[in-house]
Amino acid sequence: MNKRFTKWAVVLLITGFISGCINIPVPQPDLTNPIHTVVILPFANESNSVDAPNQIRDLLEQKLTTKFYKVTPRAEVDQVMLDRLGITLGEQLSEVEFSAIKSSIVADAYIYGNVTHYDQTTSGVLNTNRVRAELKMVQARDDSVFWNSDIGIKSESRSDDLLGNLASLASSISDGQDEEVTWITIERKTGGDGSVLGNLISGLVEKAISSMTDTVLTDESISMVNYATKTLRNGPGI
Repeated sequence: MNKRFTKWAVVLLITGFISGCINIPVPQPDLTNPIHTVVILPFANESNSVDAPNQIRDLLEQKLTTKFYKVTPRAEVDQVMLDRLGITLGEQLSEVEFSAIKSSIVADAYIYGNVTHYDQTTSGVLNTNRVRAELKMVQARDDSVFWNSDIGIKSESRSDDLLGNLASLASSISDGQDEEVTWITIERKTGGDGSVLGNLISGLVEKAISSMTDTVLTDESISMVNYATKTLRNGPGI
């Protein structure tokens, strides 16, 4: 009994010592960052999803808030764009001078975006989910690009046979040959029972459930925003 007590006491002592030695870094504001306030403008959309731009804008707004920026709410931005500039779509921003945008809604920086991929492909051999957006933050004071990102996120499920493995390999090779875009695969798995039919059914069921629960490509979108903002400096705080 005493030996068992002594053993657990030593384990707890060592665990406490290790825990005390490990310092988990806590994100801090960057007080040298001149950008306090940010407006996320309406995004252009090359995908087949009408909901994609606003979903990504909302996720980006949440992320920037955790990075110590003050972000103007999307509803307010869209109302100003409509009332003052007659803009309802991100594609229309290319026809508007940046000076007009700055005078319509004041901020230290503005984020432009273009959603290029927001799709689900379900074949049974290889099912893929893809999300990609081109993003850039432009400073108001000198119109310079403060930050930009062009990252694509992909997840896939394949059949557990030669066809599935070859399809997955070919997809990876294709990603690597796209020099203009960095594609990151966040998940590779075998779908259903491993057969082509099982993976097809599994993919269709997942697609139906995500559609009913309004979570289509949510994981991929969150990952895309997280990866994209890794290179963005923290804001100075509010």
